[in-house]
Amino acid sequence: MYRKILFLFLLVIVLPIKAQQFLTGSVYEKDDTGRLNSLVGANILWAGTNIGTTSDINGKFKIPYSTYSKKLVVSMVGYTTDTLSIIYEKSIEVILKVQPKLEKEIEVVGQQQSTFVDYLEVENKSVMTTKELYKAACCNLSESFETNPSIDVSFTDAITGAKQIEMLGLSGIYTQSTLENLPYLRGLISNVGLTFIPGSWVQAINVSKGIGSVANGFESITGQIDVDLKKPSDINDKPFFLNLYGDYDQRFEGNMNYRFMLSDKIQVINLLHYSSRQYKYDMNHDHYIDMPTFKTLNLMQRWHYSFIDGMEGQIGFQYVNDKKEGGTIHSNHYKYGTDATQFNIYGKTGYVFQSENYKSVGIQWSFNNYKNTSHFGLRNYSGEEKTGYFNFIFQSMFGSPNHKYRTGFSFLYDQLNETFLTSNFQRIERIPGIFFEYTYTFDDTFSAIAGARLDQHNYYGTMFTPRLHVRYAPQEDWVIRAVAGRGFRSSNIFTEYISAFASSREVSILTSENFGYGLQQESAWNYGLSLVHYFTFDYREGSISIDLYRTVFDKFTLANLDFNPQKLIFSSIDDGSYSNSVQVEMNFQPMERLDTRIAYRFLESKQLINNNWLDKPLSSKHRVLLNFAYSTEKETKEDPQMFYDLTIQWFDKKRIPSTSSNPTNLQAGENSPSFVLVNAQISRTFFANFDVYIGVENIFDFRQNVLIIDPMNPTGKYFDASLVWGPVNGRTIYSGLRFKL
Repeated sequence: MYRKILFLFLLVIVLPIKAQQFLTGSVYEKDDTGRLNSLVGANILWAGTNIGTTSDINGKFKIPYSTYSKKLVVSMVGYTTDTLSIIYEKSIEVILKVQPKLEKEIEVVGQQQSTFVDYLEVENKSVMTTKELYKAACCNLSESFETNPSIDVSFTDAITGAKQIEMLGLSGIYTQSTLENLPYLRGLISNVGLTFIPGSWVQAINVSKGIGSVANGFESITGQIDVDLKKPSDINDKPFFLNLYGDYDQRFEGNMNYRFMLSDKIQVINLLHYSSRQYKYDMNHDHYIDMPTFKTLNLMQRWHYSFIDGMEGQIGFQYVNDKKEGGTIHSNHYKYGTDATQFNIYGKTGYVFQSENYKSVGIQWSFNNYKNTSHFGLRNYSGEEKTGYFNFIFQSMFGSPNHKYRTGFSFLYDQLNETFLTSNFQRIERIPGIFFEYTYTFDDTFSAIAGARLDQHNYYGTMFTPRLHVRYAPQEDWVIRAVAGRGFRSSNIFTEYISAFASSREVSILTSENFGYGLQQESAWNYGLSLVHYFTFDYREGSISIDLYRTVFDKFTLANLDFNPQKLIFSSIDDGSYSNSVQVEMNFQPMERLDTRIAYRFLESKQLINNNWLDKPLSSKHRVLLNFAYSTEKETKEDPQMFYDLTIQWFDKKRIPSTSSNPTNLQAGENSPSFVLVNAQISRTFFANFDVYIGVENIFDFRQNVLIIDPMNPTGKYFDASLVWGPVNGRTIYSGLRFKL
């Protein structure tokens, strides 16, 4: 009952509102015929501050005046950055030039932040740009969050080399991960899909904390990670991009992006990736390969088209083939292997009414076919999933731009077929749904988004999903955001806990339903409050933020590893898990061109295990992150430049599932030690389109030495390679290059 009361309280809360002055404008480019075309997604930022926004689908923007700066920086990839002096202007028009040109009258050069929060965004959303991704090797999405304090990345086990993410103290399966707002990392792909998006394909990553928008579905619980890919319509960027990578462990990767125009209305981009590691090594001398050998081929092609005024769209496809082998290094005593393939096709079409440009319709659709065949010693697993998705969105307003709304309907189809040992599990999910979302804005000081969706599952029945986001800026340098809402999801227990297959644990399911695995659908409420304060340090702008989030499950799927070290028991329990998250983060420049990020995060994540509230296994309660990024000065775009990046992370101890009933010499202990990881990278830009980088991950070579319990007896009942709490591999030295033409 208290959850409903809190939600209603946030829905009707009335905050004091203060009038504020704003600058409005439009951003254009001029084509060869002299016609002005609106630029979507241009960055508008007050120089030396964190106050910024982006241009909308019509090239328009609105930004509050800054008391600290009168220089407005307007930038976009492929265009010359423009910096304007703003004194009395109320509305401006900016025309960005395609060809790079040094303007003598520009005195202040804007610098794009590596990660930024849109000042006017209602959701607590941060945008990680390519500048942030370039701070580390970032070979794929699983390696893109090393400098992000909100997301934890860790290995799942000592055999497969797979990685998982956590947000707000909960597994990444409760974070909705999308590809340009289309479903992607979900279902059977959730444990491997992070490696299916190469870093060189990524334009930006949008990380939202707390429940997401109802327009994107019902599955978001702790947040949303939306990946924005390189676009075929970015025709003013260099058409050819090459990225090569290699490391000390003989992992090699190559990425090539090639963009071209079929006509002035059709643009295409090809994204190619190939990676491999064939070197086998055993640093801890347990006779098992520390990291599996692999070969991955990944192809994507994207088309963008615009045939009539106000209408544009895109269509694309992706093919992935991923093969891995691991296990014992010099014998066939225990072997691991997996062969996964994915084919994904998707499209979007949007139309903006020319006579009423506030009104638009959009269609999103996708189809994904994923197959996986794996063996873990004597255990075999195979799975296939076919997913279809359709979403229709209509957007308009009630009388004025202060009252906007969007509504629509969606349909999600999932067909799954899995076999583990001799047991087969099949299910089909058909979920039609409708949604409505209302946005109220008052002078951009106060904004609120209230939405709800109603979905009908073919077995679980009706799902009602209310969600609310509130933003309030009592002063220019303070922003308060609040969120509350509910989410649902269906468990995929074998892929989500596939690390347990790398053990001798007997898998059992305590069924309570007659559908799928026999488990209930998961559902949870999420509440959050965020406070951001902008400040000036030695004439340079900084920010400090405090985030408070609570997630409470009313239906939870428990993977019980503590009942018996020789068993894994799945069950559905009511009110069986909750997580509280507190994060404090400060971003500032203590000296010119030295970006500094300091963050501390506290987690209290509990699960009801054997009728006792225990800490979620293998998760740190405390984490500290320090990131320092320094760049040398340059006068023109063609000048060489050096970049130095250093990341230090401290992880508190983690609770290890109980092995107390094992023989003493085969016990893992109750908790892991705390540990520190240090990564560093140096990059050199020789000219505008060529740079080389070299880096070291895990500089001090810290790793979990005992990765496997009873490794010499993989068919015995004590064998367990799933209790991994730290790095599997040690120090990694790598280098690479990036080239544009």
